[in-house]
Amino acid sequence: MIPLVFLISLFAQPIYEMEEVVVTATRYPSPLKDVALATVVINKEEIEKLHPISLGEILQTYAGIDIKDYGTPGSVSSIFIRGLPSNGALILLNNHPLNSITTGMADLSSININSVERIEIIKGPVSSLYGANALGGVVNIITVKDCEKPEIELKITPSTTDIDKLFQAKEIFVNASLPFKNTCLDIAGAYNTSDGFRSNSDFTGYHLQGDFVYKNSSLYIKSSLTYDDRDYGVPGPMPLVDSIHPVPQFGDSTATSLLDREKDNILLGDITIEWSISEKLKWYNSFYADRKLLQFHTTYSNWLGDTITEDFDYLTHTLGLNTMAAIDINETEIIFGIDTHYDTLETTKYSEQAGDTIWNVSSYNIGAWLELKQSFNNIKFISSIRFDRNSVFGDFVSPGIGIVSPLLPYLWMKISIGKAFRAPTFNDLYWPNSGNPDLKPEHGWAYEVRFESSPLRNLFAALSLYMRNVTDRIFWLPAEDGLWQPQNVNYMSVKGLDVEIRSQINEFMDIYVEGTYLNSIQRNNEIVYDFYDWIEDTSLLIIEEIERDAAFTPKYIVSSKINLKLPYEFAISFYGSLVAERFNYYSNYDNSPNVTMDVKTLDSYFIFNANISKKMFKYLTLSIGAKNLFDVEYATQFGYTVSDLDYPMPGRTLFAQLTWRQR
Repeated sequence: MIPLVFLISLFAQPIYEMEEVVVTATRYPSPLKDVALATVVINKEEIEKLHPISLGEILQTYAGIDIKDYGTPGSVSSIFIRGLPSNGALILLNNHPLNSITTGMADLSSININSVERIEIIKGPVSSLYGANALGGVVNIITVKDCEKPEIELKITPSTTDIDKLFQAKEIFVNASLPFKNTCLDIAGAYNTSDGFRSNSDFTGYHLQGDFVYKNSSLYIKSSLTYDDRDYGVPGPMPLVDSIHPVPQFGDSTATSLLDREKDNILLGDITIEWSISEKLKWYNSFYADRKLLQFHTTYSNWLGDTITEDFDYLTHTLGLNTMAAIDINETEIIFGIDTHYDTLETTKYSEQAGDTIWNVSSYNIGAWLELKQSFNNIKFISSIRFDRNSVFGDFVSPGIGIVSPLLPYLWMKISIGKAFRAPTFNDLYWPNSGNPDLKPEHGWAYEVRFESSPLRNLFAALSLYMRNVTDRIFWLPAEDGLWQPQNVNYMSVKGLDVEIRSQINEFMDIYVEGTYLNSIQRNNEIVYDFYDWIEDTSLLIIEEIERDAAFTPKYIVSSKINLKLPYEFAISFYGSLVAERFNYYSNYDNSPNVTMDVKTLDSYFIFNANISKKMFKYLTLSIGAKNLFDVEYATQFGYTVSDLDYPMPGRTLFAQLTWRQR
């Protein structure tokens, strides 16, 4: 289909509809057509057409994006970009990093989708601008908006997977925007509650957010403050219960645990000041701070059969400062900046059996970067380089280069090459008795050739071919002293392509078709022989590097969206997604001392969502629909063992949404 679009472009009238300005890809406002990296912009209108219940639901409709979800309300939802794991994707909220310093990844479920105004996705390495964790790409979720007139919105959304419990889950969202001269104050709040569709999967959450904007001809100030409080059950994988496998000791037929719980308390704050000193010089400063408290309660049985009860408190603080200047000199743009952040972790494990364990750690990072944009005869060159110094793992240099060249007036070729890295997490570095403070960052190169075309006014098509590799991947293995420890030992490579077609057929209909194919390979160090002689107190451990298809990564994902506007202010949206099977690997010691690897498969699946909405009266809109309309049984996350039933996703979910919006 893509070659056909490019063939049409040879004869069609050249009209390019990508003058939209993006910020995330270059950290400075740039036209989308001038960005070398594959970049997607999702606006508020596109989000509202699908009536998504979560942020992951809208992200997974785009090529190169794969969402991993544990299926129950409040559980972690994470993003894989073009085959690279979630701890290699940098997630920003209004340019404020959200990635956890303990695990390295950001939890998408903590972001209220109703507050989102715009999303920018960069599907490529951006460490040359952002530093750590931009190995796979960057997602910037923007909630701050400029308001020109007062607005009040009330949205009530009940949903259920059980027709006998119509209010199994409920969300109430309230938003008010008040402009005054050059300022805008926006306040939003949400209350969420759910009984869950499994035992111990109930959820209660509160969300508060305040945004402030001030602007005049030379000064633009925006600030955001977000508070989230969540309390939810952690049921674990679905257990396999049959004549051989009994009901779990602390669970039932639908949950591995009825006792595990988690509470999250998150406070995020940031302020950005943009100063246009002159037409040629602009200065940007931003400050951000966050406090995250995660409390986890667990009960389990040890190898002696004793019942163990433990409580974990993870308290993290981050304080950051970014400053940059942009200079425009004729056909040359120069942007340079400095980033710094300081992170702390205070952790306490309370255990009646083993006693309490406390560990406090901290680190700081300073990064300086330079970006140069130069135009020669309509060909744009974008080069960037960044130097990071971290108090733990030392120095790292990340270069990047991009070229944007028109092949025809309506056909563009974009080439990008970059090196990126993922920093070791605090868990990797400092976990008591197991952490490895000598770890180095995971790192690798990425290469992409991308073709974009807009042969018709309302048609956009793109084809991306890319390769990337990651070396020194961190993996837990026995060290020389026999204790398990994270080490830089593994390797991963990804070769793939993305296809994107977006067309607004007319004012009543638009169609999106997106597809991804990935050939992902991992070369992991695996234990193949593990022998211990208790009499002689000697051991023999053999580890070999073995190549396999990469774990967790589907070969292909194909999705499509259709949005229709009908008479009498009706609107209908359809979304379908086909995802290939995934694999994971589990060590098998049944024939010890020989160790083999069991392969577990999550089956491929097709998900179809549909909704219809009707505007009633002047300010009221009613929407009804279904997620997973065909009630497909599927999972996106593997369980603990090869025999459990993983983390099932919800079945057919019926929802209604009543929106009152006055502008």
